[in-house]
Amino acid sequence: MTNIPSPPNSSPSKKPNNVWLDFGPLLIFFAAFQYFKRQNPDEAMLWAAGIFAIAAVAALTLSWLKHKTVSGMLIFATAIIVLTAGLAIAFDNKAIFFIKPTIINILFGIAVIGGVFLKKNVLKMMMGSAFEMGDKHWNILAIRWGVFFFAMAVLNEVIWRNFSEDFWASFKVFGFLPLTLLFTVTQLPFIQKHGTLLSHK
Repeated sequence: MTNIPSPPNSSPSKKPNNVWLDFGPLLIFFAAFQYFKRQNPDEAMLWAAGIFAIAAVAALTLSWLKHKTVSGMLIFATAIIVLTAGLAIAFDNKAIFFIKPTIINILFGIAVIGGVFLKKNVLKMMMGSAFEMGDKHWNILAIRWGVFFFAMAVLNEVIWRNFSEDFWASFKVFGFLPLTLLFTVTQLPFIQKHGTLLSHK
């Protein structure tokens, strides 16, 4: 939903309606930006940011109504979307919205890697019900994801500072997500080698 790179969910698969709840707001943001840039290119990003925030809150609400529970990560990400979109609109400063992925990725990177040193492995807490793996390998996986989060933060900074708004909006939807999926796939052999899928027991 938030275009935030995140570790694979603890569920082996996602139902189609869950996928729409996750990525629907992002697609709505892209469609809104494409529409408004034809009407008022200078304000298109701010309008799209506001609609994105509304869609994110709606998706969060629907997720809670459907599952009666919402992950802390989803709540945090939605709060950042609403905050950055609101500040960008209030101060008429699109840069605030552009740095939203940077902020979230840095915070997630710190949380994931910091959890290793604090012996509170975030990935293990998220995925431990699906995979059984030794602490050493959980820590390796967490560090890999932490580095990926930091890399995505740097990439976002490079793109919004050096490319057009249109390119950033397109990459937000069609660039960051494929990169995240690709990275997730590259980690599967490591998980398969060192972990056991509990649902297969």
